[in-house]
Amino acid sequence: MKRAIHIFPSFHSVEKIQEIRHMYDPLSDKIPPHITLVFPFESSIPSVDILVHIKSVAEHISPFPMTLKDVTGSGGEFLFLNVKEGNDFLIQLHDQLYEGILAPYRNPHFTYSAHITLGRPGNSEEYSSALEKCKDWRESYHTVVKEITLEEIGEGEVSNVIGRVPLKDNRF
Repeated sequence: MKRAIHIFPSFHSVEKIQEIRHMYDPLSDKIPPHITLVFPFESSIPSVDILVHIKSVAEHISPFPMTLKDVTGSGGEFLFLNVKEGNDFLIQLHDQLYEGILAPYRNPHFTYSAHITLGRPGNSEEYSSALEKCKDWRESYHTVVKEITLEEIGEGEVSNVIGRVPLKDNRF
């Protein structure tokens, strides 16, 4: 079974994000805008065990504010909407989720950079054109991250939510 762990942020308005994703991201109709914490992995680990693991991480982190702004390119093929606030918490979640039962799925060849993928244009010309179109886009997206989501990647790469784990509210 192929699964991944994400933050599905809720923003006041996502029309512009979805407009760009529809142009450049073949997954735009299969999964909502998201920040990946654990990248897609194939495993026979029962989902309930993964949810327990997520809960063990989430219970130590309170809900936190997050802001995304500015589009940049990555690796000559991806368009990213960048995290400007909340990055430290996302990195902490990413690192802690890749411990324990998910440690074998961490890929040490990549440095984690929290973002929403806006697209993966098909060639270098499209990539350059997409970056040029997005260079002046200055809209900011603000939210409070309150939960972590485990998803199963189904037939046709469609996202199916298996469970949501709330972050612990330690403010009382």
